[in-house]
Amino acid sequence: MNDTRSKKDKNQHIQVFVRVRPANNAEKTSKSPVVVDVPSNKDIVVRERPQDKLTKKFTFDKVFGPLSKQIDVYNAVVSPLLEEVLAGYNCTVFAYGQTGTGKTFTMEGACNDPTLHWQADSPAGIIPRALSHLFDELRTLGAQEYSVRVSFLELYNEELFDLLSPNDDASKIRIYEDASRKGAIIIHGLEEVTVHNKSEVYKILEKGSEKRQTAATLMNAHSSRSHTVFSITVHIKENTVDGEELLKTGKLNLVDLAGSENVGRSGAVDRRAREAGNINQSLLTLGRVITALVERAPHIPYRESKLTRLLQESLGGRTKTSIIATISPANMNIEETLSTLDYAHRAKNITNRPEINQKLSKKALLKEYTEEIERLRRDLLATRERNGVYLAQESYNDMQSTIEVQSKEIEEKINHIKALEETMQNKEKLFCDLRMEFETTTNALHQTKEKLESTHNVLMTTKNQLNETVYDRDLHKHLVDKHVSTERTLLNQAKTLLSVAETATTDTQKLHEKINRKKKVEEENESLGQQFRQEMLHRFQHVEEHVGNYTQELDNFCSALKGQISSVATHQSTGIDTAIKHISKDLVNKEIAISENLTENTNNTYDEYNSWILTQIEIASDMSERERQALQSTLAKISPKIRELVETKISESLKSLHNETSLKLINLTNTMKKSVDEFCNTLLVDRDNLIKQIDEVKKAVDVSVKNKNRIMEIEQSFDKMFADMKSQIVNTLENTWKQYENDKTEKQQSYSIISNKLNEIDVAINSSNEQTINNFNNKVQQQKAIETRIEKNVEDIRNEVSSTLEENWNLADKAITQSVDVVNLLEGDINATRYALLSYNNSVEANAMELRHKNEKQKEAILSKVQEYHKMVTDISTTHSHFMEEHRAAAHNNYSEMNYKLESQSVACTEWDSKIKSQLHSIHEKVNKFVAEDLRRDVPTGTTPARRDFNYPRHLAATSPHERIIKRFREVRKVVESSEDESENTITDMMSPKVNGRDNNSLSSPIITNTNHISLSPQKLNLIHQLCLNQRS
Repeated sequence: MNDTRSKKDKNQHIQVFVRVRPANNAEKTSKSPVVVDVPSNKDIVVRERPQDKLTKKFTFDKVFGPLSKQIDVYNAVVSPLLEEVLAGYNCTVFAYGQTGTGKTFTMEGACNDPTLHWQADSPAGIIPRALSHLFDELRTLGAQEYSVRVSFLELYNEELFDLLSPNDDASKIRIYEDASRKGAIIIHGLEEVTVHNKSEVYKILEKGSEKRQTAATLMNAHSSRSHTVFSITVHIKENTVDGEELLKTGKLNLVDLAGSENVGRSGAVDRRAREAGNINQSLLTLGRVITALVERAPHIPYRESKLTRLLQESLGGRTKTSIIATISPANMNIEETLSTLDYAHRAKNITNRPEINQKLSKKALLKEYTEEIERLRRDLLATRERNGVYLAQESYNDMQSTIEVQSKEIEEKINHIKALEETMQNKEKLFCDLRMEFETTTNALHQTKEKLESTHNVLMTTKNQLNETVYDRDLHKHLVDKHVSTERTLLNQAKTLLSVAETATTDTQKLHEKINRKKKVEEENESLGQQFRQEMLHRFQHVEEHVGNYTQELDNFCSALKGQISSVATHQSTGIDTAIKHISKDLVNKEIAISENLTENTNNTYDEYNSWILTQIEIASDMSERERQALQSTLAKISPKIRELVETKISESLKSLHNETSLKLINLTNTMKKSVDEFCNTLLVDRDNLIKQIDEVKKAVDVSVKNKNRIMEIEQSFDKMFADMKSQIVNTLENTWKQYENDKTEKQQSYSIISNKLNEIDVAINSSNEQTINNFNNKVQQQKAIETRIEKNVEDIRNEVSSTLEENWNLADKAITQSVDVVNLLEGDINATRYALLSYNNSVEANAMELRHKNEKQKEAILSKVQEYHKMVTDISTTHSHFMEEHRAAAHNNYSEMNYKLESQSVACTEWDSKIKSQLHSIHEKVNKFVAEDLRRDVPTGTTPARRDFNYPRHLAATSPHERIIKRFREVRKVVESSEDESENTITDMMSPKVNGRDNNSLSSPIITNTNHISLSPQKLNLIHQLCLNQRS
């Protein structure tokens, strides 16, 4: 009884409020009378006819008249619920009524000014006021950590839309049953937006209202064509005494239903008519749900409409619910008004069982969020990878309708079962009333019961033993059948394996024979390769020795030739310098002697003139003075010219000749020395190149030998590998054959490499020979060019010396001519002086004649000196010509000697080249003979087995472990036994009600159950067989 009272205390009726809107312009224009009166704040009276006194009175929790304000409605309806939301309850407020009666105005309002307070007298609706009030309450409570999230859902033509989502994809919104809370639903795909202040609320509300489906009808200019659910979810963190963090959750659902309408009166056609039909259908289903809840019907048709599924928790669930019924006061809407009031009045009788939401700990909340994130991640991954299930829209709709029908049927069955349970409870109560009448009979049957129980226990023990024996027998038989089946499979596999093994053994024997044959050929080739290598090494050492000797001889020859040329050039340069110094010294000495002699003669002549003039001074003093000045002037003219002629002209010419001749000889010597050095360096470079080519040939031979050794190593590894594989021939025969083919290909490649290397050696030797011959011919041509250049330089020097001597002869002749001119000038002056003296004094004519004779003698003396100087120069020139001829002859002899030596060296080089060619030719023939004749080749016999694929079982059959077989057998056995037990229990329940004095709901006297074997139907046998197959797979 106490439990019943507590349940009744917890149950709460839905609160119903009625709001009468003022008459609108259309009602006033049509002069429709007011038929609704509000005598009190809880009663409402409706007159069915304006003049009729018959009225209908309805009583509700509160009635708002036409002059009521938004703040009054909010304070009476939503403000108390907001405290429940903060306490952790789920609350719902929805507006219900005819179209055009102010449902949307009541819920959303007409003022979106965020600066107004929620308690202000403004047209703001319930939604903005509730959120503003909520934030104020949260600040008042001092909640440090909280979150407020809102969602805006639209139901239009039985399709769900998220008004806060950036896209209009309705396929993402799904309704699921909440497994954790019976009767609750989960809306999958609905976006929740976190709000931090009331300013954001107005923006969200405005955004959702713009996307909501509205249209103009004859009854409402802004008629809502869809139902909307505005949900506010509040999370508040609390700390317990133990310091544990808990999360308290409350939810407020504000529902704005589309109004019911008369299509004929609203003027809706086509699309609007279909919209009105869907709206009326969903509201009709809502009315049937309210009726079923009020009448406590066993089945509540929640699933007949998505609207009723959304309001399932609010109608008869665990939510505190309030309904605001909006009506029109005019007589023209009397039918819709009465219908709305009737539904609202019946909804008062609906009982909800409000339950506070369970407070979640931090760990539980994190776990829930983690699972939700993981589920969303899987959905996102499936969407990205497109690996989910895709159906056509028709198939999907059919599937959805089938699921809904089946869900409805299941729900009806569940409700039917609940009704039966209630009936059974009533029957049990009746049975409890009659139980006292059967107590006497119970006491009488108690002894019989004990005997029956003992007999029944013995029978059950015997039956259990029999069942165990049958079970062991069936188990043993099942194991034997499994082993027999496995043995048969193994016998067939063994036959196949023996056949494959016999074929593989035959092929392996043939492969062994071929491998032995190739091994023998390879051993012979290895022996021949070693002999060929030794012989080639000996030949190349011989060639290398010849090249070294020849290089040494050529080096010695170049050194000797260089020393000889250097000594000859030094000797010739020394002789020429000595000769030039000797000639220059003789010329200077003789020039000084002649100059002194001339000066002495001139001084003597001057003294004689002076003495003669002094003796004649008394006779003609004036004439003597004039004559003395003329003589002094003449001496001044004669002396510089003679000195310039003797000291400058001849000396400078000889010095210039000496310098130019020395320079030419030095250039000639340097040129010859440089040419010889270049020739020697070129020969040394050719020797180095030849040695490098020989080294490259030796390296190529070594590479070929290494390739040969690598072939031998591959053969040895192949033999070792083949020996190891004998024990595994059945499993690895195919891999062995592939390896053998690879080794065979590698050997052929190695043979090709050896042949290519030998050909490259032959080409390298031939190119080396050709290069050596070309180098030698080039050196001979360079030697001839050097000889030609030396001859040209000698000829140039000879021509220059001849031209210089000719210039010196011309210079001497010029000097003689100038001396004659000087003498002629002197003679003219003397004659002029004589004529002048004769004109002044005839008395001195004799003396003048004497003086003329003396002058003539002096002239002859000067001429004799000049002739002597001319002879001296001629002798010097002749001596110099003989000296240059001797040097030319010596240079020619040296050139002939060097030319002879170079020709001898050229002949020796030609012979050495022929010798090297012959040796390399013999090596080439030896290599060709070794490759073409000496190397052994494997002759195919045609018995090598071809590649084939062996078909044999890769996995041998094996019986499953006994534990697994027994486990499967027991599982099948359990299915059979469970079927038998169900049948027995059904029969027992039908035939033997229990009687127990200690249990008020049952009898305590059992009836003996039928222990006979119950046969299984064919459907059950097929089910057991299918389970066995599934277990085996």
